[in-house]
Amino acid sequence: MTDVLELRTALRESLPAVDQAGAADTRSPAFTFVPPSHAKALDIDSSVVEGIRGAGKSFWWAHLASAEHRRFIATAFPDIRLGSAFEAVQAFGAQSVSTQAPSPDVLAALLRDHPPRAIWRTVLAHNAGFGVPFPVSAKWEERVQWVAERPEDFDELLRAKDAELDAKGRSLVVLFDALDRLADDWATIRPLSRALLQLALDVRSTRRIRFKIFLRPDMLQDREIIGFPDASKLLARKSDLRWQRADLYALMFQCAANAEQGGAAFRQLATEVTGQRFMLTEKIWPLPRALRSDEKLQEALFERLAGRAMASGPSGYKRGKPYTWLVNHLLDGLGQVSPRSYCEAVRHAAEHTPTETPTALHFKAIQAGVQSASRIRVNEVTTEDYPWIDFVMQPLRGKVTVPCAAGDFERLWKEEQTIERLKDQLARSNLGVKLPPQSLSLGARGLLDDLQSLGLIERLRDQRIQMPDVYRIGFGFGRKGGVKPLK
Repeated sequence: MTDVLELRTALRESLPAVDQAGAADTRSPAFTFVPPSHAKALDIDSSVVEGIRGAGKSFWWAHLASAEHRRFIATAFPDIRLGSAFEAVQAFGAQSVSTQAPSPDVLAALLRDHPPRAIWRTVLAHNAGFGVPFPVSAKWEERVQWVAERPEDFDELLRAKDAELDAKGRSLVVLFDALDRLADDWATIRPLSRALLQLALDVRSTRRIRFKIFLRPDMLQDREIIGFPDASKLLARKSDLRWQRADLYALMFQCAANAEQGGAAFRQLATEVTGQRFMLTEKIWPLPRALRSDEKLQEALFERLAGRAMASGPSGYKRGKPYTWLVNHLLDGLGQVSPRSYCEAVRHAAEHTPTETPTALHFKAIQAGVQSASRIRVNEVTTEDYPWIDFVMQPLRGKVTVPCAAGDFERLWKEEQTIERLKDQLARSNLGVKLPPQSLSLGARGLLDDLQSLGLIERLRDQRIQMPDVYRIGFGFGRKGGVKPLK
């Protein structure tokens, strides 16, 4: 029983509260896992990195700027080939205060007199460490004015800085994240984002200076952001922060193995079940290579933690095995799972598993964990990203069981005059701060298209509408035989 309690503690305390999406590098490198598919995203030549909410954009924005974390990645994940001969600096991002880029309020003031391109060129000059005649110690207004009025001097300083870096054999990567926070309205965010991407393409002509911009998929689908000449040259090198099932379990195992309390018990169990031994490296226990990708070994280990089935009794296997069930119920409509949702589900399960349970996790607690993850996911989407989604979901809550016909959505929206009211709200309220539905002009069909493009719904072969559990539960939709929706 003691070992079970220690294992439960390891899972409960080691899984990060903000996981791979955290915008601060306060956690030890020991809790970092790099999926092999993220190697391209970490490469300095990858200027655009795409990822859904919770996939790790802000995490890498923060950790690439940390020499300590870069050293750990280079040691523990040599296949990533993260070289040490570069400096990464954080420009705009999710930090509350920064001297490396103008704040949203300062940006708003600058835009009254200067084009977005001049602003971002100034941010580049500041982060690259341009010397005189660039007004190094001046306020942003004076610096932007200098850049706007002296483009030739700017170009000369850029060439000189590039040559200096090349002579030293070093590179500079300027990091950008959280572009949806550039301003309070999308009409301002779009031109700022477009100008930043254009400049990212321009600096690729240098040998040693690169931008790395972390973006949500919806922004890369917006023609007003990516509709500039030669955008395809930049986007052709785009990389994705996708998490496979093996990656998610590897992240959990990496964290549990390095837990201050229970970590030793987990490492002992993992070795006993899989035969894989952990080797201490610079006070960190990196996950053995086989446990990073071998799903048979991962499943055998998770079975010892969570049991063999998602129900009790002889018929329990019909409900599925915990290893596959957990991830399947966290998939969105685009076939992706965020590590944030996954970590929340496991952590919640560890917290709510009854003490007397013979395994570290109980299947009912895992189901409750998925409910908790869904609640958080829905709250993120509706309060931080797309407030209009909550507006269109309210008339459907408790009245829809999926899969269902598209007409069921359309009928309920028509009864509540949802589309007309949404248009009115977007025209006169702060719902327009975030990206509005792009196909709203097409009515209910267009709204369904927007929900599908965001991964909230899927269209089955017979054109019925399905909603993934990670959203269905939180939005209060029913599904026969599925996890109960939240009320």
